[in-house]
Amino acid sequence: MTRQDRIEREVLVPAEIERVWRALTSPEELAQWFGDGAELDLRVGGAAKFSWSEYGESWEAVVQVVDPPNRFAYRWAVTSDTRVEDSPSTVVEFTLSTVDGGTMVRVVETGFASLPDEIYKRSLDENTSGWKAEVEDLVNYLSGDRAG
Repeated sequence: MTRQDRIEREVLVPAEIERVWRALTSPEELAQWFGDGAELDLRVGGAAKFSWSEYGESWEAVVQVVDPPNRFAYRWAVTSDTRVEDSPSTVVEFTLSTVDGGTMVRVVETGFASLPDEIYKRSLDENTSGWKAEVEDLVNYLSGDRAG
């Protein structure tokens, strides 16, 4: 049986590409739509951490790609409160492009097929529903442009 390796989401955000880039790469803005806490050293090899207080957990990451304003990627631990080096991980990549009406944001998370059996299905299911909610939160955040 072939295991699914990726999650893909694409959404039109009604904002200019530079504005969307800021929402994806500024810790203060990330905390407004992606969980409620973020730390980010925006350079290749930089550390990142994303927190969801409702779960009392955070996920650590290492920045893989910084290509403003078009591509941003990080490898993050599948296990909460664990260093990336000490956990199975996946890679999340955001690709932005200017289109009529705003910015097309494509989110692709890969690496699920290589996860250990005991966490594969849970990780894939949680992140599939998670990215659906998170891209909606991004659109809502930038539609209201609460952080200007």
